[in-house]
Amino acid sequence: MRTLKRTVRLLPRSVLMVVILLWVLVPVYFLVVTSLSPEGDLLDGLELPSSFTLTNYAGLFSGANSIWIPLINSTIVTIASTVIALVLAVPAAYALSHLRHRRSGRMAYLSFFVLRGIPPIALVMPFYLIFAKVQMLNTLPGIIIALAPLALPYCVWTLRVTFDQIPREVEEAGAVDGAGRMRMFFSVVLPIATPGIAATGILAGLFIYVDYIIVAPLAGPQTYTFPIYVTSFSQDFVQLVGPLSAAAIVGAVPMALMFIVSQGFSRRLASAGIH
Repeated sequence: MRTLKRTVRLLPRSVLMVVILLWVLVPVYFLVVTSLSPEGDLLDGLELPSSFTLTNYAGLFSGANSIWIPLINSTIVTIASTVIALVLAVPAAYALSHLRHRRSGRMAYLSFFVLRGIPPIALVMPFYLIFAKVQMLNTLPGIIIALAPLALPYCVWTLRVTFDQIPREVEEAGAVDGAGRMRMFFSVVLPIATPGIAATGILAGLFIYVDYIIVAPLAGPQTYTFPIYVTSFSQDFVQLVGPLSAAAIVGAVPMALMFIVSQGFSRRLASAGIH
């Protein structure tokens, strides 16, 4: 009887989990199968295609429309923009953590909410005009400079919470031992916060990696990132579904790896008691 009650109680949760899994996995199924299907052999319902081919994947890594340059550009832009955002966000978040009980600290913290609330599309024209004047259009440094500030508010929010959870006794013990503020920050606080900083950086990198709105007007053929590259498969109302699906699969691999690594750092953060 107890087992029956437990089963009835867990049934709605189990059904919901199955529905969510189907909602997520069915599109992935279509994406994978379509990427392995010959061009023009579209799926009919859930049926498998008559044959499978790696032609769509082979075409991505050869020819004039190779995926290599966009992937390399995306990697450079993501890493550089994330590093810049973290270099600025770490000291800002640490300072806001120590000022959280003061009015000035709360106002400064709220200002990051206001900044994040600005739609990215509203920044496209200012960025374009500025970079056109300083001749930084169609350059990776220009794209990096444009994307780094977009990740900054998120990094500050997340890292301030991380620094808030570090016991103040740790810093007080360092002060008693004669450590100055800078030495204490780099020798004591920063090592403790490293898992949180790494997880924040990886998640911020995900946001930067998939950005399209900011990059599209600033990039040129040699500086296209992966999201811009994907749009090349939709031209003149014709979509190359097979290559597009293959490109989506290849482009999702770095995102999946970043997410898996971020989960490892999050577990380290939780096990360290900074949650």
